[in-house]
Amino acid sequence: MKDTKKVSFIVPVYNAEKFLAKSITSILHQTHPHIELILVNDGSTDGSGKICDQYAKQDSRIKVIHQPNAGSSAARNRGIAEASGTYIQFADSDDFIDQHMTKRLVQAMEGGSELAICGYQKILMRGDQIIKSEIHRIPQKGNFTKEQFLLHFGELYQYYYIHFNWNKLYDAHLLKDSGLAFDLEVNWGEDLLFNLRYIDKCRNISLIPDAFYYYIDSNAASITSQFRADLYSNMQLMQGAVKEFLQKNHAYAGKNKVLFENFYTSRVMTCFWNLFHPSSTLTPDLAKKQMGEIIHNEWRHKRASYFQSGNFEKRLIGTLIKRQAVGALYRYYSWKSLVKRRLLPKEKKWV
Repeated sequence: MKDTKKVSFIVPVYNAEKFLAKSITSILHQTHPHIELILVNDGSTDGSGKICDQYAKQDSRIKVIHQPNAGSSAARNRGIAEASGTYIQFADSDDFIDQHMTKRLVQAMEGGSELAICGYQKILMRGDQIIKSEIHRIPQKGNFTKEQFLLHFGELYQYYYIHFNWNKLYDAHLLKDSGLAFDLEVNWGEDLLFNLRYIDKCRNISLIPDAFYYYIDSNAASITSQFRADLYSNMQLMQGAVKEFLQKNHAYAGKNKVLFENFYTSRVMTCFWNLFHPSSTLTPDLAKKQMGEIIHNEWRHKRASYFQSGNFEKRLIGTLIKRQAVGALYRYYSWKSLVKRRLLPKEKKWV
């Protein structure tokens, strides 16, 4: 039976003229026959707005919204309000998708699911050069009740299948009836918070192994490409929300608990490393002060034991946290940053 259900694509656009045409074309070439494309130009200062208008003149399925810059969350929320489809699919303006992605996601939803999740391919680019490509295929396949899905949450979470909105298809009615929206007060990780709230509303979820989404990592907007003074507090917000979600759904146990805590400790290490980022504005005393605050918080919550299941560096950091050895940890990262500044190739990330 031919599927007639419409899918509303929502794409926030901000200064994406370099990749935008490829992104739009990949959406318009979907083998699923019924789509609308909502391009929300969020105050772009380059030629992105003009590109959106040009495509809209050529294809009646495209709707362009121009608004003052308010951030990607506001742009997605505006798109949700304008969407008229049975399903909602998100994409970023510098990425592109496989031509069969939407068709396969819709087919997965037909089994009674309110959410479909697929794998993705991460393409690391520096300038116009592809440095590396990683294919991330979901190990599980099929339709799951929410309870069954949560048994695999830790494994899916550690490989970032939960975090983003671009590898998913949402039920528009459930999304709108629930009053869900992206949090305008959160400027990093808002996808994750949105997805946790949405999953909480679901009864059934479908998993598709195939890597249908092509995520372009150009490093420009990466969380690790710049110093962030609020990185630890933001990480605490994100990981705290995940832990609360798991506890609420009686899924913070066994493998889920171990995988989540291991992921968390890796994020703590990223936060330490962030203090020594080349663009950091912190003085040595301020860096030590922030490091001491992180150490004290992790020690107080008795998380040091979770560092012991990692590699040598992770075990070392766990030991120093347990001993609250701020000075030793500061010297270790100072030495590490000195070495990395001398050896780091331009195409590599700081973290």
